[in-house]
Amino acid sequence: MPAVAGRHYSNGDTAIGIGLVVAFIATFLPWYSASFNCGGSALCNGLNTSFSVSGLNDWPGWLFFLAVLVGLALFILRTFVPTFTIPQLPQTDAMIYMIIGVFAAVMALLWLVTHTSGGGGAGYSYGPSFGLYIGIIAGIVVAVGGYLKRTDPQPAVSAYGTTSGNSFGGGSPPPPPSL
Repeated sequence: MPAVAGRHYSNGDTAIGIGLVVAFIATFLPWYSASFNCGGSALCNGLNTSFSVSGLNDWPGWLFFLAVLVGLALFILRTFVPTFTIPQLPQTDAMIYMIIGVFAAVMALLWLVTHTSGGGGAGYSYGPSFGLYIGIIAGIVVAVGGYLKRTDPQPAVSAYGTTSGNSFGGGSPPPPPSL
């Protein structure tokens, strides 16, 4: 179990945290790139150009990004803000992380499938780039981290409409209305 700032984290927590941060960064890396190298030909005066696009260039990349943001928000609130009480969620945290990881990986794979598979010829090349593959791997890591986390104890939660001692407002219920 890794320890950070005197607190011990499970292997699942570590995998989830690293996977989510890497997936967030991968969103802004090149997911598709193309390059053209004319070389020394007099016809194009040595024109060389390249471009790339990030995952936010198409809707599967946006859904990937939104899933990662939801995962990061839950992870940060559960891990670094223990005084903030989240209402009871419909699934355990482990299951939510598994769903987020699988969804992110599927969105990255969908992004890969919906774009040209790649290729090239004399002086040009195009196709998926390294950021896309990092995103796929990061999504899988988050899902595996969720799977590893399933034996960890679930954090304390409050039911909808109730307050706890850690919530905003002091935790005591309001006085009954006077008649």
